[in-house]
Amino acid sequence: MVATAQAEKQILWHPRSQSRFVVGGGSQISLYEWDPEQSEIRHLSSRSDFSFMKCFAWSPSPAVDDLFAVGLVSGRVELIRLEATRVARNNVLSSGPVAALPVRNSRSCNTLAFCQADPNYLAVGLDKVRGDPSLIIWDVQSCVSTLLPSKVGLPSNDAVVTRPQPRIAKADVGPRADSRMLQQYAPTEVVSALSFLPQSTCLLLAGMSSRWFRLFDLRSPMSAATSVASKVSGIATNAIDLHQVGCYGDGTVTIWDIRKLPQPLLTFTDKDAIADGERPRPGSVVHHIEFSSTRRGMLAVLGKDLTYVRFWDIRSANATDAPEGGRSRDASQSRVPRRSWTNLPWTASGSSGAEGIPEFQDPSSVVLADTRKTKHFGRPLASFALVPDTRPFSVTSEVMVVNKDGDLELYALHDMPKQSTWSSRGDLVIGTGLSCKIFPGSQDEDSPSHLSIDHTDSAPIPFGIREEDNPLVSRRDVNGFPAVLTAGVRDRRQLKPRAYSPASFRHYPLEASLARSEAISHHERSAERPSQRQHGEREKLKVQHTPTERNTPRNKKSTSCTIQQVVEDDVSMVMRTRAICGYGISNGFHNAKLTQADSFGRNGLSELWAWLLHSRDLLCYPASRVHGYDFSNQGLQGIWDGFPALPRVAAAKTKSTISLPAELLSTSFETTTTDANSSGTPSPTDIPGLLGTSPQSAEDVFYGDFDAAVGLLLSRQNPMRLPSSPSCRTKKAKQRQFALRLCGWSLVDEDLSSAIKKWERDGQYTRAACWLVFTKQYTKALELLMRSKDETHHLIAGTLAALVPGGSRSSELCELSERLIVRLLDPYVRVMLTQLTSKDWSDVLEEEALPLRERLAIAFQFLEDRALSSYLRRTVERLSSGGDIEGLIITGLTPAGMDILQSYVDHTGDVQTAAILSSYVCPARFQDLRAERWQEAYRDLLDGFKLFHHRVNFDIGRGQILQEAVRNGDLSPMYKWAPQHILIRCSYCSKPTNPNNMDAPSNSRVTACRCDRALPRCCVCLMTLSIVPDASRNADLLSSHSTSRDTIEDAIIICQTCRHGGHASHILEWFFGEEGAGSHGKCPVADCNCRCGDEL
Repeated sequence: MVATAQAEKQILWHPRSQSRFVVGGGSQISLYEWDPEQSEIRHLSSRSDFSFMKCFAWSPSPAVDDLFAVGLVSGRVELIRLEATRVARNNVLSSGPVAALPVRNSRSCNTLAFCQADPNYLAVGLDKVRGDPSLIIWDVQSCVSTLLPSKVGLPSNDAVVTRPQPRIAKADVGPRADSRMLQQYAPTEVVSALSFLPQSTCLLLAGMSSRWFRLFDLRSPMSAATSVASKVSGIATNAIDLHQVGCYGDGTVTIWDIRKLPQPLLTFTDKDAIADGERPRPGSVVHHIEFSSTRRGMLAVLGKDLTYVRFWDIRSANATDAPEGGRSRDASQSRVPRRSWTNLPWTASGSSGAEGIPEFQDPSSVVLADTRKTKHFGRPLASFALVPDTRPFSVTSEVMVVNKDGDLELYALHDMPKQSTWSSRGDLVIGTGLSCKIFPGSQDEDSPSHLSIDHTDSAPIPFGIREEDNPLVSRRDVNGFPAVLTAGVRDRRQLKPRAYSPASFRHYPLEASLARSEAISHHERSAERPSQRQHGEREKLKVQHTPTERNTPRNKKSTSCTIQQVVEDDVSMVMRTRAICGYGISNGFHNAKLTQADSFGRNGLSELWAWLLHSRDLLCYPASRVHGYDFSNQGLQGIWDGFPALPRVAAAKTKSTISLPAELLSTSFETTTTDANSSGTPSPTDIPGLLGTSPQSAEDVFYGDFDAAVGLLLSRQNPMRLPSSPSCRTKKAKQRQFALRLCGWSLVDEDLSSAIKKWERDGQYTRAACWLVFTKQYTKALELLMRSKDETHHLIAGTLAALVPGGSRSSELCELSERLIVRLLDPYVRVMLTQLTSKDWSDVLEEEALPLRERLAIAFQFLEDRALSSYLRRTVERLSSGGDIEGLIITGLTPAGMDILQSYVDHTGDVQTAAILSSYVCPARFQDLRAERWQEAYRDLLDGFKLFHHRVNFDIGRGQILQEAVRNGDLSPMYKWAPQHILIRCSYCSKPTNPNNMDAPSNSRVTACRCDRALPRCCVCLMTLSIVPDASRNADLLSSHSTSRDTIEDAIIICQTCRHGGHASHILEWFFGEEGAGSHGKCPVADCNCRCGDEL
């Protein structure tokens, strides 16, 4: 039904989806036909004698194709045939007969609705009048014969459809009422909207008095209607999801499920389209809505006086239940997450056809998944109708619109979604309509099962110096996967904050592929589908493959990111390339070199692996446990703040101290600035741990002394390479010295001079001058800047000369320098000027453009103790929130480091690195469920890539770490790090046996398990079959290496046919004899004729 307002045009499509539609308004109704083949709109017939028309409805009856009900201002309803004027009969051309449905009292007819399941039922909604109902149900079957010519009558062929059940019962409507009137409701209300539910003869929806939304069950005239408080100006039913209904009132659209009417599924307004560029209009009013009959969940909405039609995609979703009474019909006021497409993931919009669509499933919630709109038509639209698409898998949605002047236009909206799917091997498939395109991540070539790593020609990576090498693999490796880009390309590209999501590819046109941009021919495959077009042509599914040539050059001039590049740069492809190249647990040196070329390595990952190698050399050799402290996997924060000592039981299982070479006994430590009375050459008693304990000592007298432990670690270092004393007052001089050593940043004069010379050769003049200023070598810094060929460096040297101590420093110059700092691009120049003007090292450390290790070296060298502790905590928090994996240098592989790894995975998706790093400590040192998930996810990823050998190597590396942990006492010997594949069950009670409970006293009976049943006996020697652990026998077997003899004597053989058996040596002797000649052929059990020996 369509209600007309004054002279506005209203459009209504054929109720049975034929290519016809009507436009009505004022006093005229016109019938048109749409020809999709010729793209023509043909006028068929019109009637313009409705001077008081208020609304009209098109009957879905298959018997009469042009039957219309017209509601007048007087309340009278006329049934007409619109095409009666097309044919003249008996030389007379007339408008045809009219069947009228009268009312008792005159009032306006607001709405009409035919029943789709039984077109003979017509619902009429009227204005209220005293003493007369406003909702009337009519049976118009008897009216149809009066509308046909007398010689024609009703057709007797298949067009006559048997009336469906259940039928609407006739109520007591009064003695003078029309016999065609079945039921009547709403005696004191205004009916503004009506609609029968699809495929239902007795369920009627109505909008009443702009206050109520009601559901009437017409099977019984006495049944009460279900009412919900809601303003309803129009109703739209869903032909696909039969229980879903949409209605609108003012500027709000509400989606209902008639099975649970008290609460709406969804409420939205035009404010929910703000992310699509829509500007909310104050006082906006919805004029018309309509569900698509071919696309699931697609709702079209037209606002009053708008020049476009907006489409919404409504999708089912699981929502968290709010507390009782906490739900609101308004999405903006609901306690559950706001169900708007602006803050929900993009999803596919619509199904491809109406055929074969399953029944609507009861959803817990629906959401707005997407929105789009037609073009602006220039003039305000009066109405629209969605054009049913008879073609399967259509890529467009067509809408017929009419403006207020009566102009018609059909618009095709290309809204077929791009559906994308990743494969486990990196291939990406994007499909739309009848075509799909495959962007390959790999080819079906066998991946190498093992990659040997040759270290003979590899120069070591100096920690802290990045190596600018060519990529380790070519543009595409042997399996067709993308290679790591060169350093030069990656320097100009920022690290992607997250792995790419397939949902984002909806923004990329399918044509914008790498192959199209470089004019490379595509390979196409076609597969016929059984669906037929109307003209009889078979449709073909086109599949396009992007090229896999390995030498395809990248278009460097292109600034747009193509889909092929997205596939190649995805983190899964980076992880696969690393795995094939040997990225794993066993070789940290190779990991550091390998990750230099990819985007993740150039943002701290390669630096981290180099630091891990450096820290292992300092912390773990010759032993990592010193005075009860396990320094393995510790970071700078653990060295500075300290950490708990191991329990004495655990510490006693390993060496608590180590033997030192004789030449290290004379090692001297730099004294703190607060100890002025200490001598320069201490005695051996000044070095904690050197006297009173040894590897063979029964008790460590320095157990639990953290300062002594750090001092012992420091004593391992070369005395000539120890860092100089800190430049501030401190109570933790040893911790500072060892932390600087652990940073890999040496301020020894010889090392600093070498570094400055290298930086000067590399053209890093400002970096070299910066550290000369920090170490108060101002003259050398100025001379170095003057040697540069860059005139900017000469100007900087002049500024520094005025700021250094002894220069012509003034307040005006300091103020000018502070203003200059914010405009400079070189971070080393900025920190030089900052330090010289403010003398505050905290301001210098705020310069995050400096490498993390340099900032840490500045902090340990110049900050006071309290400021240093605060700076380390702040830095860890900042790096953890940003997912910077270099933060592990501070935390180490500790529980705090797992938080950084989690944030790193959240930002990058690099679960490979997280799995490898966490394997060093979880579960060997501590338990963390996140580490278990990373490791299992990485194992599944390798299996998905079919890199089974690499996955096995990963498992072997983890196993070796766990075995070492068991030997050190960190894990129980009974720890099961791999799932048990073989389980022994009792044949009596079917419960698993417990090997730990098999140790029983010698005088007790050997039983099967908890059921206390005796184990079976050997059918030859009649002794109980059991395997009793014997420590002395196992020791003898290990010393004699005669495990084969032990296996033959204690192994058990059971016949799978007769279930008899015994010791392997006895059974073999029974069937084959001592010399190998068969002595028996049947089972040794009496009366058993089974020939068990034939199966041996």
